[in-house]
Amino acid sequence: MRTNTKTVIATAAAAALLSAALGAAQAPPAAPPKSAMPMDKSSAPSGFRAEFLHQLDDMQKKITGLAAAVPAEKYSWRPAPGVRSVGEVYMHIAAANLNLPRIWGVQPPAGIDPRGLEKQGDDKAKVAAALEQGFAHMRRAVETTPDADLDKAVRVFDHQGTVREGMFVAANHMHEHLGQSIAYARSNGVVPPWSQ
Repeated sequence: MRTNTKTVIATAAAAALLSAALGAAQAPPAAPPKSAMPMDKSSAPSGFRAEFLHQLDDMQKKITGLAAAVPAEKYSWRPAPGVRSVGEVYMHIAAANLNLPRIWGVQPPAGIDPRGLEKQGDDKAKVAAALEQGFAHMRRAVETTPDADLDKAVRVFDHQGTVREGMFVAANHMHEHLGQSIAYARSNGVVPPWSQ
């Protein structure tokens, strides 16, 4: 039996087209072009601010979790006279989160005096509320600061620095007092929730 070359080519071409069509039918739909995608993420923090907010989430979870784990009767415990108590340390963190964004021009919410918070450190419910408010304020202060402002010159306590450095100061402060709070908790027989 003799096969016509034109028939072989036509059959091969048909098979290739059929194979391509079947493959295309099984492939997932192509992503829309970037120009057609919604732009709602355009204002989401990126780069350094996104990294800061990731750290802030971790600090908030750990600090508020530890504050909740410490019994209310231990909030007045202090390692020595004249040193902040357990509750005062948490209020100090809350006050700083409300106050430190002033470095880059973000004022505390109206009607809030961060300086008076530490005196309320014996009240566990007030501490929890102040911590939530402080973390929310810090988050807004970072989210509403444009990336373009990160290198802007600002006064950072005793020297000229940048907005970015001010944010580093805030992050370092939270980490410092998380460590202090862990030591206080363990001194009172409380295991940090994330270590259990």
